[in-house]
Amino acid sequence: MAICGEYIRSQFPTIDDDLYQYVEGILDSSKDDFEDGDEVYEAIGEVLHEVAEKTENEVRQICVKLLEMLKGNSNDENVERRKNGVNKVLNAPVHLGTMAATLEAQVEQIKSIWVTTRDDGMKVDAKKLEKAEAKLQQKQEKRSNNELSGRINITSQGIESASASQMTSKKDSRMETKGNVNKIQDIRIENFDIAYGDRILLQGADLTLAFGRRYGLIGRNGLGKTTLLRMISSKQLRIPSHIRVLHVEQEVAGDNTSALESVLECDQERSMLLSKEAELQAMIEKDASKTGDALGEELAKIYEAMQLVEVDKAPARASAILSGLGFSVERQSWPTKAFSGGWRMRLALARALFF
Repeated sequence: MAICGEYIRSQFPTIDDDLYQYVEGILDSSKDDFEDGDEVYEAIGEVLHEVAEKTENEVRQICVKLLEMLKGNSNDENVERRKNGVNKVLNAPVHLGTMAATLEAQVEQIKSIWVTTRDDGMKVDAKKLEKAEAKLQQKQEKRSNNELSGRINITSQGIESASASQMTSKKDSRMETKGNVNKIQDIRIENFDIAYGDRILLQGADLTLAFGRRYGLIGRNGLGKTTLLRMISSKQLRIPSHIRVLHVEQEVAGDNTSALESVLECDQERSMLLSKEAELQAMIEKDASKTGDALGEELAKIYEAMQLVEVDKAPARASAILSGLGFSVERQSWPTKAFSGGWRMRLALARALFF
């Protein structure tokens, strides 16, 4: 890392200590993960552009040079270490077909109940394992869909192609169903996987969040930090039901919607009921003769549902949350486009608290 540090200093003499330590830390922690110069550029390229006015090609060439230094290509004393890595040159060609045929022949020779060893009994049928994993994934997706009914549609947040699977304890599930849950305040998620499309982000991971501590996720883009937070907040990763998770991802977009209405809009169930009520009222007013038939009965069901979710109390609750975040009664009626970025972040927090 000393060579990389000297090279960075020589190419960017105006870089301050904080940015230098940040870049050096990224390179040091991810040196085993980098495969090419593009990945290095993705991790630190934007920071380097801010330090000096260099073209993209120049910064990319610097990133390639840094990768060579990290992997040892530019230093003779690291040649032996590099040979043990992914770029080791083979001494002779390898014929995969011959190797596979030889392996099959060896397996056929020991297929006898008299020579079955302990290790043979532990072998897993790959096809059966694949089917079992697919069935488990289907059950997990079905359970997640049931838990997410009535919640905000999260496809707009870019999570539609992400999936998660988790091994849960049957004992804990039964206790939670019966209500016999210890009111623990720590969060523990064990043996879970997260994938984004065909790419596996986390596999067999464990997560423990102790009560009273603050945590930060650090890493380059694409490692799954945001996806993990989305999976936790959307309940795709199971946590105790008495723990509430609020996910504030980005500031509210500015438009003509008032601050108060912006908070109320995040409750999609309330918005749907109000829209359905207005639609039925318009249909009834258009043809008053139908007020006593199916339209009236459907409207009564809508009113009953609105009473259950306390639609009438929602504006007061949203106003109280906004007031607690510093929004005066007057400001609550302002359009969201009139607020600065900091106030829009407060609106995003208010939406999370309201939901």
